[in-house]
Formats: sequence, C-alpha cells, structure tokens
Amino acid sequence: MPLQRSHSTFCNRHCHGGWDSPLQCWTLVFALAFTSIGCRSNQPMPDRVANSIKVPSEINDRTNLASAVRLGIPTATQQAGVEHHVYNDHVESAPTNSHDPFGGKRDTQRLIELASAKQSGQLDIATPAMPSSVPPSDASQPPEFWDLTEAEMITLALQNSDVIRSLGVRVLEAPASVTTAYDTAIQATDPMFGPQAALAEFDSQLSASLNTQNNDRVFNNATLGGQVQELVQDYAQFQSGWTKRNTWGTQWDVQSIHQYDSNNRAGNSFPSYWETQLELGVRQPLLQGAGRTFNLIAGPNARPGLNFSNGIWIARINSQISQADFEIQLRDYFLELYTAYWQLQRLYHSYASIRQARDVSYEIWQTVLSKKQSGLIGGEAYKEAQTRAQYYRYQREADLALGGSEGETGIRNAERTLRRMIGLPIADGKLLRPADGFTVAPFEFAIDDSVARGFQHRTELRRQRLQVQQHNLRLVAAKNFLRPRLDMIGRTRVRGFGDDLTGDGPRFSSAADDFFSFDHTEWEFGVEMGVAPLRRQAKAAVRNAKLQLHRERSILEEQQHAVTFEIHDAISNSQSSFAALQNSLARVEAGQDRLASSRALYDAGKIQLEFLIDATEELLHSQRQLHVDQTNYSLSLVRISRAMGTLLSDVGVHSYRR
Repeated sequence: MPLQRSHSTFCNRHCHGGWDSPLQCWTLVFALAFTSIGCRSNQPMPDRVANSIKVPSEINDRTNLASAVRLGIPTATQQAGVEHHVYNDHVESAPTNSHDPFGGKRDTQRLIELASAKQSGQLDIATPAMPSSVPPSDASQPPEFWDLTEAEMITLALQNSDVIRSLGVRVLEAPASVTTAYDTAIQATDPMFGPQAALAEFDSQLSASLNTQNNDRVFNNATLGGQVQELVQDYAQFQSGWTKRNTWGTQWDVQSIHQYDSNNRAGNSFPSYWETQLELGVRQPLLQGAGRTFNLIAGPNARPGLNFSNGIWIARINSQISQADFEIQLRDYFLELYTAYWQLQRLYHSYASIRQARDVSYEIWQTVLSKKQSGLIGGEAYKEAQTRAQYYRYQREADLALGGSEGETGIRNAERTLRRMIGLPIADGKLLRPADGFTVAPFEFAIDDSVARGFQHRTELRRQRLQVQQHNLRLVAAKNFLRPRLDMIGRTRVRGFGDDLTGDGPRFSSAADDFFSFDHTEWEFGVEMGVAPLRRQAKAAVRNAKLQLHRERSILEEQQHAVTFEIHDAISNSQSSFAALQNSLARVEAGQDRLASSRALYDAGKIQLEFLIDATEELLHSQRQLHVDQTNYSLSLVRISRAMGTLLSDVGVHSYRR
C-alpha cells in the first residue's frame, strides 16, 4: 500500500531560545517511525465453497471472444478440418430470358454436391484476408464461392468480435443487454465488490503525519499559562502508524509518536525537551464478528441485513456466477450460429431443387412448343401456354429463393445474416456456402444417461447451485449477528523522555536512551460489550436469509425438472425428425421414379401433359420437404447437446473458469 502523508511546513525559526538539538536528530525519528510491515490476506476458499479466482494483473484495451475461451477438438461431433476452398464455376445457362448467376441445367447436381461435400486441406484462419468493405458483386456475373466449414465458422465467430452477436439482442435499442468478452473481467475487477476489493479489506494500512506549531499566548491567570503570563512555545509532533486486520477478526495497530516542545513555562526541568513513545494495541472479537468463517463470508465491516458483498467468498462466487452467465450466452449464440448455417444449407438445396424443376419445365415447354410449330397432336395452344406458365412460375420461385422477398428469406439474405454473426464484411466479392453436409446417420440416446449428463454439465444448474451456496453462506453470517458484541482489548506502551532526542549523559539527557531503558512501560487490558436486547434486526436478517435459501433451493429443483423435460423433448424431437427424414427420402425416390416413368409415357403419347406436370410438381415438393427434414434433424442433434449442457465442449470450445 502506498504511504499516505499529510504534509505541513516545518517551523525552523528559533523563538525565545529556539531548539537546542541539531536537525540531524530527525534521522533517528524517521528510522523509528516505520517499524511495521503489512501484508495482504489472500485466504483460499475451502473446496466445498469454490476455487480461487485468478484475475489477470493487466487487461488489454481490446479483446475478443477467443480470449475468453479455448478452442479444442470437438468431443461429440464429427471433427472437421478448417478448410477454405474457393470455386468460380462457369457453366452454361439454360436458354431462358432471365439470367441465372449460378449456372444452368448441367450445374444442378454439381451445386448439390459442392454444397454438401467435405473437402480436404488446411488453412490457418487466424489471419484471414477479409477486406473491410468491398462493393457487392455484379449479379450478372457468376459468384465466387467460399465453402465454409463448421470449424471455420466457429473460429471466425470467436476471433472477429468481442461482442456476442445474438440475433435476439437489439444492440442499438438495448446496448446494456449485449454480452461481451469483457463482462467476466469487469465483474472480477470491480473495485467495490470484486474479489480484490474484498481482499483489500484485510490489507495493511500505513499512516504518517508531521505537525508543527508556534504559539504566543497571553493568559489573564498565570496559573493557566503554567506560571507565566505570556506563553511562547515551539511544538512539533511526528506520528506514524500501522493497522492490520486478519481473517479471524483480530485488529492490530502500532503507533509511534515523537514530540518536541520548547516553551517558557516556569518549573520546566529543561527549556526544551523530547518525548517519544511506541505503543502496540490489539482488539479481538470473542462473539459477534469472531471467527475466520464469518470474516471470509461477510468481511470485517459487515452489518445485518446486507448481502455481505465485501466478503471474499461471496465476491468469488459472484465472479463465478458472472462466468456462468457468459457461458450461457455463448452457448445460445452457437445454437443460433448452427441454425443460420443449416438454414443457409437448406436454402442452397431448395434453390437447386427449384432450378432443377425449372429446367425440366423448360424442356417440357420446348417439347410442346416444337409440336405446336410442327402442327402435331399435343401442341395445342393451351398446352403450350400451360407449360410456359409453369416454367415462369418456377423461374419466379428460383429468383425469390436466391434473393428473397418481404416475407421469404433467400440465399443472399441468409448469407448476409451468417456473415453478420461471424463478423465478416457485408460483401467481399464471395458468397458463403456451407461445406459440411447434413447429418443423416441415426443417433441413439439413453434417457437416464442424458439426464445425468444434463444435471452435471448444464450451466444454468451450475449457476443456481452457486446461488444456493451463496445464500447458505449468507445464512451462516447472519446467525453471527445474534450474538452480543464482546471484544477483548489490550494495549502496551513504552515511553522515553529527554532534553535531547539522542546523545550521552545522565538520566533524561536523551529521549532515546530513556526509551530503550524501558523504565516507563505502561499497559492496559479490558473487555467491551454491547448488545441490542431484542435483536430485532438480527432475527429478521436470519429469517430473511432462510427464506432466500429455501427459495433458491426450490428454483434449483424446478430447474432440474425443466432440464429433464427439455432433454426428453429434444431426444423425442430428434427421433421424430429422423423418422420424417427417412420418409422424405423414400418420397423423393418415389417422386423421381414417377417423373421418369411419366416422361417416358408422355413421350410415347400414352398419358396427358397434366400427368407429367403433376409429377414434376410432386418431385419439387418432396425435395423441398426433404431439405426441411434434413435441416430439422441436424438442428435436433445440436439442441440435444444444448439441453445436456455439452454444446460448447462438443464443438471444441472451452470457457476459462476463473
């Protein structure tokens, strides 16, 4: 702790005899003043309470989410390498009046394959080349794709921002609700209620003061002036002290006082004299305020009815609660990331299906148009108009699937949303495209084991357990105030007196010699007691602490029930999503067979045109439903990890537990 001084101007004048001792004697004064050394109390919490919180000694001005977490190997999902592949596919477009920036008929299957392919190769994405602002690419030119893997998405999201970009938070309207990478460190370094502030209550305190006086007073009664009518005095005092409170509630203090007095009072043994003294005092609470447990929970200056936020254990639990809040927000953010990722993948597949149906409709239209121009049966005008209308309907749906509309999200809308969430520029000349395919493998989950993992890993339950632990400690501290205040006090003092501060000679010629002779030793010992007979405030504090503890325990039990139901629902939804996925796969296969058979029959003239159009429509609907079911099943597995509290560790992200 820095030494705190109260400065004053030292009087150097010699008045009526002045000072007899040389100024060099002050060297010994300063040497005797600082006789104590303070130390900080850094008591660790017991294992049953919490681990020690390590606060960094220096916090950088800038940080990001990656500084608050560690990236590791995913533990429960398929490990994907960090990949970066750029495609600039130039393909032939189908003969249509509306240009297709993604290519034409021959690129349909290629788009599906590239959207779900797992490419090989590694890329260090710690320094991605991302321009801050690039004009949007020309829609008339084929786009340049950036095939984005899940691992690359997570790393970019952590490195490119110090703010959790949750879609549900309105950062402009409610900035206080935004979660950042600074929140945990802000709580840990709170100068009022943080762990370091609580430890500071047990720090040593040093003090020193130097005062000088020159007095010139006239007394009407000479007795009041020490048998002189006019008192002329030079006076100086130097005082230094050290105080220390330990975690048992004991308060120590050491005081060192040095006085110089030169006056003209009658009867003085010396015209000027020095007096020095050193005293040691101690105060030990015996009932209220006593004990290491109470002082670590509530702190040395606690009062009944307060939340004891200055206690070391309470402050550390508050920091751990803040860390849990950050982990909850980070986990939900990753759920939103995966939702945006798989939704973009679904839109790419849906767009490919629409374009495939459009190409089929174009071929049917051209076939009917050729028959009409040749005057053959099947080339009637209404059939040509019907197939032409169907083609342009599919073309309109393809345009909306690409660019979106007021009530429908398109590829470019979803791609911009994903860019915003992972901190990429709004446009950099490339178009994000998910590189990891949908999950299609079946997963089986044991209900009991999943619930047990949820109880162990769910961050909300860990946070609530900390709340219960905190209120249990507050109850222990509140009961301490039911005791009366009974303190044992003790003090000892050694004095020295002399004509000079130092020197040799007979008795009282030197204050230092007289001090070290220990002829003038004083002491005092006693007890102090204080009590409120009715103890109304203390009893109310205990009652309130018990009610708060019962409330937090009830909430913990209800949260456990909620986690159990959430895990059951997540697993049930995953099973139903997988069943729907299998049915959709069979439906698509049947739709493809129907379209191929209908096309062959139509070319042979055995069925009407309407049956072929209906087969095309049915295949498109089944394919789009398949993409929805694939998305739902992939997201259902992510929601199971979230329900069990293992989502962060499953994707290889580990939060620092301070």
